[in-house]
Amino acid sequence: MSKRIGLVVAAGVAALLAAAPARAVDVWDAGHFGDDNAGSLNSLAHGSVQTHDLDQAGGANDVDWMVVPTLARHSYEARLSSANQEYDWGACPDCAQFERVSSTGTILTDDVGTVNEGSIESYVRSVRWIATGNLTSEYIRVTGDNTVTENSNDVYTVRFFDTTYSIPRWNSSGTQTTVFLITNLTQQSVSVTVHFYSASGTLITSSTVTIPQNGQSILSTASIPALAGQSGHAHVVHTAGYGGLSGKAVALEPSTGFTFDTAKIPISQ
Repeated sequence: MSKRIGLVVAAGVAALLAAAPARAVDVWDAGHFGDDNAGSLNSLAHGSVQTHDLDQAGGANDVDWMVVPTLARHSYEARLSSANQEYDWGACPDCAQFERVSSTGTILTDDVGTVNEGSIESYVRSVRWIATGNLTSEYIRVTGDNTVTENSNDVYTVRFFDTTYSIPRWNSSGTQTTVFLITNLTQQSVSVTVHFYSASGTLITSSTVTIPQNGQSILSTASIPALAGQSGHAHVVHTAGYGGLSGKAVALEPSTGFTFDTAKIPISQ
C-alpha cells in the first residue's frame, strides 16, 4: 500500500469513528443484547464481582440490569461499593438507584446502607432478600443519576452472595434436644427463618423470628411440635447480608449432661 493510500484509509476510519455514536466502555453494555433492559444476559452467581460504569456517552441515562438466579428457601445479598457518586438513601428519587426488580421493572427490594449514618448514608449499599422460588426472572438494576451527566469515570462494583447458612445436624428425638443460638451483627432489625429438613432432604417445618439490631434469638427444637421425634439438618435464611449473623446449634443430652456444638456454616466464596 502506498503512503498516500494509507493516509486516505486512515482518514476514512477516523471519519467513521467520529460519525458513530459514542459507546460506554462498560463491557456488559456492548455484550450480546446489552444490559440496558430485562433482555440482559449478564448473570450474577455467588461470589461474583463486577465493575460497571454509568457512562451516558450514548445520550441517555445509563441503566444496568444483572440477572440473579435464585433457589427456593435460600437468601441473597447484592452489595454495591467503590462508587464515586451518591446513591439514593430513601429521600432522593433523582439520585443513582440500586434495586432488585422484576422483569417488568417493578421494585421488589430497595437498598439499605451497610453503615447507617442518619440522613446521609455511606456509599456502600446493600440489597438483601429471601428467595421465593427457583427463579431466573429477577434482576439487580442500577440506574444513573438524573441530575448530572455521568461518564466512564462514574464507576461502581457489585458483589453477589448466597447468604444461606447450613446447620449440618439437629436432633429432637429420644432424650436429646437442640437449641439454636443466632446473633444479629447488623445495625438493622432482621428476619431469620430456620428451615428444618430430614436427613433425606424433606422439609419438615420452618420457624421465623425477628432479631433486633445486635440482638440474639434462642430457638429450641423442643418448642416446635412438628419436630418431636425427628432429626436432620437445617438451613438458616435471613435479611442480615453475608456475614451478618453468627451462631451455632447446641445438642443437649440431659441424661449425661453432655452438649454437642454444631457450627453455623456459610456458603464459602
